[in-house]
Amino acid sequence: MKAGLQFAAMALAAALLAGCGAGHPRLSSITISPTSATATAASRGTAEFTAKGNFDNNSSRTLTIADGLDWDTSNHAIATISDTGTATCVSVGVVHVVGTAPVDLTVSVNNGIQNTSSKISGSAQLTCM
Repeated sequence: MKAGLQFAAMALAAALLAGCGAGHPRLSSITISPTSATATAASRGTAEFTAKGNFDNNSSRTLTIADGLDWDTSNHAIATISDTGTATCVSVGVVHVVGTAPVDLTVSVNNGIQNTSSKISGSAQLTCM
């Protein structure tokens, strides 16, 4: 019975992924706000970033981790960033804060099937003083 449920879940997930591009707007760019920020490294200062997804049907909206949005910085020795876009300075320097998401935003099923869509990134600058 367990194998039957796993097969059904995989079939459903495959059907969902196969239909991702049909009739749904595709992500065409990501805008990170603010475009630049400054925080203090000595006090482990933070800066909040948001990612706006711009779609091929001229709509836009804020992206989150539920959309497959991943945050990163260009140098983790200078700053780190959380899943929600809060960057924390850990030493002095300048980094790029990058938000990346799949072109075809989909809901993931927890059975090992991943979104294989190409990815788009947007970036901003963080100065840690």
